[in-house]
Amino acid sequence: MKKPRLIKPIPKNPILPRSKTNPTLSNKQILQMRSEIQKRYKTIKQSIIEHIELSLGHYAKEPIKTAIFVDNTLYVVNASVNYTIDGNQLARVLTRIQEIVDENLIDGGIEKFWAGKFVADMYQMGTNRTFHNLSTQSPLYSQATSLESLLFSDAYIRRIGLAYTATFNDWKGLADNLKSDLGTVLSSAVARGINPRETADIISKRIDVSYSRAKALAQTEQVGALRQATWDETKRTQEELGLKTGLLHMSALKPTSRSTHVDRHGKVYTVEQVADWYEESGNRYNCYCAQVAVLLNEKGDPYNQASIDRLLKESDEWREQNKPKQQSLNSVEDANEWARKHITETSNLPPDIDTKELAPCLKLVSEIQERFNLPKFRYAGTITGDIYKYPEPPKEMLAAYSHKANALLITSDSVDKKALLEEDLKSKANGYKRSSINMIGQTNNEELAKIIHEMDYIPWIAVSTPRGVYAHEMGHALHYQHQEEIDNIIKKLWGRGWAHAISKYAQRNKREFVAEAFSLYIENRIEAKKRLHAELFKFFQSLDKGIK
Repeated sequence: MKKPRLIKPIPKNPILPRSKTNPTLSNKQILQMRSEIQKRYKTIKQSIIEHIELSLGHYAKEPIKTAIFVDNTLYVVNASVNYTIDGNQLARVLTRIQEIVDENLIDGGIEKFWAGKFVADMYQMGTNRTFHNLSTQSPLYSQATSLESLLFSDAYIRRIGLAYTATFNDWKGLADNLKSDLGTVLSSAVARGINPRETADIISKRIDVSYSRAKALAQTEQVGALRQATWDETKRTQEELGLKTGLLHMSALKPTSRSTHVDRHGKVYTVEQVADWYEESGNRYNCYCAQVAVLLNEKGDPYNQASIDRLLKESDEWREQNKPKQQSLNSVEDANEWARKHITETSNLPPDIDTKELAPCLKLVSEIQERFNLPKFRYAGTITGDIYKYPEPPKEMLAAYSHKANALLITSDSVDKKALLEEDLKSKANGYKRSSINMIGQTNNEELAKIIHEMDYIPWIAVSTPRGVYAHEMGHALHYQHQEEIDNIIKKLWGRGWAHAISKYAQRNKREFVAEAFSLYIENRIEAKKRLHAELFKFFQSLDKGIK
């Protein structure tokens, strides 16, 4: 009589997270740590600002007009405060600022570090999940391992200690960077004569930058601890129990997810492969992917291929839904090719133009052509192009529209964001608002006077961005397309001073008035509704097919 053949039971399926966009299921924990970070940074900001206003106010002898901090650059206009502070006194002010930062970000040291608890809790949660997952899949694992033995083992305690130390070092680095940044800003403010109130405002913005970095750091550490626990227990299972295991990658299938992360969705890797991948190309930063421990057969494949196929299908669906909708313009050659297909017959863009900044500008031109039913250009590109040569262009010219040649003429400077920003900052110092109010006073236009009075300042150009420049030139094209209707509107508004509510450049002549008004309409509809005369705003709206 033949002995019956023993059939080994197929392991059960791993426990997979139900959320496609948040496979780590860690939103609650991340929000809790962010709440604590917010509270600590609020204390830092309030304490430092109070300290600066009190301490520097004692040494400040004269007022100041204005100072602005933008994109890591300090712009100062007409600074005139004289501080009677010496090096030792300034050092004491800086020392107290450093103490405030340390008291809130790294208090307690490694042993009682506040952020360590959040990371340790995430590590424990990862251990719990991996334990229940492997227990479900393997009777051998569930018999040989208890959750209590895991959480009180020497190895577990050692790993928690390592996580604490790594977290403390990260936050110490963040605190050191903030102290150095604030020290540099404060010293520069005193040297340049910026008053205490403006200095406190600059300091406040620098603290906000650190706060954003702190939130990103916290998310990276928490989710990293969760994953590390899964890796550690998966590796221990292999080494001590001899079970063949792998890590199933579960990507966060969000519209903003990186394609390189989604490419791994539904695929199985070794612990070493996953750890190496997270050390490359900043993969661990702002990552919401999860790994799930799975048992493998003798061939190294998961037992349930149907689940894997479903995950692979999900990644294919994500790629179909999130495939690039527009061609990327990575070079001048790409931009010329795209321009010839969409906005112009001939394109000869400046060879040294920044295509990263140029791309959204060209696409805006195409969008405006479609929305306002404007024809393509005959030529777009350099001033000395194949079709048209601009007669002695002024040095400050960024772009121009030539109706005669039906051409969009541009320079490399048309996408210089910093230069445009500096022009905007200068306009604040030059007092264009004051001169506009004086001019409006002669027209008795009370409605316009109220609009200008409520504005912070009158800018040099209506929209000080590269997109704003290109929208301005499209305003010229629109003006020539509808010249009679627009001129009938403008001649009623020009004498009543409505250009003074838009920009200094709009006051140059009626053509620039129209172009500046259109640039504001395209880039900031809400602001345009406040500052454009209702008749002009409604005319733009009547032509705009893009309004839903």
